[in-house]
Amino acid sequence: MLCEDMIDRALDQLSLDDITALVTFGRSESRTLDFKEAFPGGDHKGVRHFLADVTAFANTDGGDIVIGVREDKNGVAAEVVGIDRAGLDQELRRVEDQLRSLVDPRVPQFHVKELALPDGRVVLVMRVGASLIAPHRVTHDRSSRFFRRANRSNFEMSTADLRQAFASSNDLPDRIRDLHRKAVEAISGKDMPTRVIQRPTLVLTVAPLSVLREGRDIRVDRDYAVLPPDPMGGIHYMVGLDGLIVFVDRDESEGCARAWSVNHRLGYVDLAWTIGREADGKKMVWPGKVVDHLPGAVTSAITRLRPHSIEGPWIVMATLTGIRDYRIILGDGYWKGPAWQDPAYLGEVIDDVMDPDALGPLIEGFWRLFGVDEPPRQLPR
Repeated sequence: MLCEDMIDRALDQLSLDDITALVTFGRSESRTLDFKEAFPGGDHKGVRHFLADVTAFANTDGGDIVIGVREDKNGVAAEVVGIDRAGLDQELRRVEDQLRSLVDPRVPQFHVKELALPDGRVVLVMRVGASLIAPHRVTHDRSSRFFRRANRSNFEMSTADLRQAFASSNDLPDRIRDLHRKAVEAISGKDMPTRVIQRPTLVLTVAPLSVLREGRDIRVDRDYAVLPPDPMGGIHYMVGLDGLIVFVDRDESEGCARAWSVNHRLGYVDLAWTIGREADGKKMVWPGKVVDHLPGAVTSAITRLRPHSIEGPWIVMATLTGIRDYRIILGDGYWKGPAWQDPAYLGEVIDDVMDPDALGPLIEGFWRLFGVDEPPRQLPR
């Protein structure tokens, strides 16, 4: 069954084929997808409706506004008609000015992708991210209104809706960080059937910002499970109350594993893998286990979550544990460190597209932990 949700592709990777597929497969407007045949008008009604659309998405789970697609009476994409390119830059500046002056607080995640049609007309995709600082209100024409998205429509938020939204906004960042704190605790075996072997370990959490806004309960099976990075050795699967756990090199007698991933039914992923060991009296951390594996692990998690209609903005949190007195080795046998912070929270990054540039602050934090200001151009092998 085709999922009726926002377009399942990063904004910078969208193509015209993705737009025509909306018509081919009869995609319908939904909680996170809206079609418009024409660009929003600059009159009172047009401004009000457009700002309601944007803030409703930001106040809920985010979404895509696709301009240049005609819908039928049931909200199903019927035809890609496009809009005239002439004067479009000026119109885009107008709506950006309106978002800046008529929305409080300003919506933090609003991006536009332009796609050209063969006849010279264009389709616009406006992607609005779920906001950590919601609720956002529209202050227009001497009124102040809050909107939320449900099914295919926007609704003005009730007093109860607002009370819940403000409460959620105040504690949402801490609640999301709590998910990661639990992942860090889990590697010691807390609420887990086993633990991660006691070595330097990287713990990673990848989640959509909307993870706690909607009670998802996705089905995670082996075909869609995220594997830990570099899954050499035996792979074992275990179904748990919260999701599917994948262990690598699980040792029943020792009661530990070298790495694992936890694919949560709530719609996010925790990963943990060892990044070093003690040998011949030397405590070593291998930089490649972080620098090379972290971006791939994030990409894998996002790729596996998207088929469940889960989209960004994404938040990625990372912590290193068990690294006190461990060192890293750079080129020509040059040792750096030792690390003295343990555990070390590398921080969090939030972005629509988790590419290597977006994850840069986490990698930079890793290097600084071992006293490296300028990362080497090439890692020792």
